[in-house]
Amino acid sequence: MVKSSTPVWVLLFSFMFGFEKPRWRLVMIIFVIVSGVFLTVEGETKFDTLGFTLVLVAAVASGLRWNMTQLLLQQDRLGIHSPIATLYYLSPIMFVTMLFLSLVIEHPIDQFRYSGHFDNAYHVVESFGLMAIGGLLAFAMTLSELYLIKNTNTVTLSVAGISKEVVVISLSVLIYGDVLTSKTILGLIVSIAGIIWYNYYKLTKQSNNDKGQYQMIPLPLSKNLED
Repeated sequence: MVKSSTPVWVLLFSFMFGFEKPRWRLVMIIFVIVSGVFLTVEGETKFDTLGFTLVLVAAVASGLRWNMTQLLLQQDRLGIHSPIATLYYLSPIMFVTMLFLSLVIEHPIDQFRYSGHFDNAYHVVESFGLMAIGGLLAFAMTLSELYLIKNTNTVTLSVAGISKEVVVISLSVLIYGDVLTSKTILGLIVSIAGIIWYNYYKLTKQSNNDKGQYQMIPLPLSKNLED
């Protein structure tokens, strides 16, 4: 449930960085979307202080991360205005950080040694093949997210992320036969309504900007205009 607050932090940091102007309408849209997500995942009965803190920090860091990414992509003076270049510079440090944390916390070498997924050559090839496919999909998704941020903003990315969750839940019902409670269905409806409202808000805002940008400038007629 705490993870559903990520769009709120994205919006707050967007206000702080100046990417979005504070508007009550936008705040209400994000509130509706977050409320829908909250209803969808509500039901956690066991509270753990450490888990709550870690997820909250992750949500805040996610909002800060995407806004700093937008700063890199949309500020030409920083020299990193291409999504490919952004991945080129950020991927090594992310890889080293994740590798260090994995070695310290998860001890993957010991797991590989006793795992049934690496007990023979076939399983090794199969496992690394699946990891390669997952890596390619993750690369494509990250690149798409960066292009989306460059051409729009982090709030749009956050709303798109909620749309992805709605699609995942819908597919789980269609493919795996998951049963949704009335509260979950209500949460999906509220989330979809918020997403539609946000798209309408963006279209209206874009329409107003276009009207202000493309105004006809009257030109003085020449006095020597010949028939």
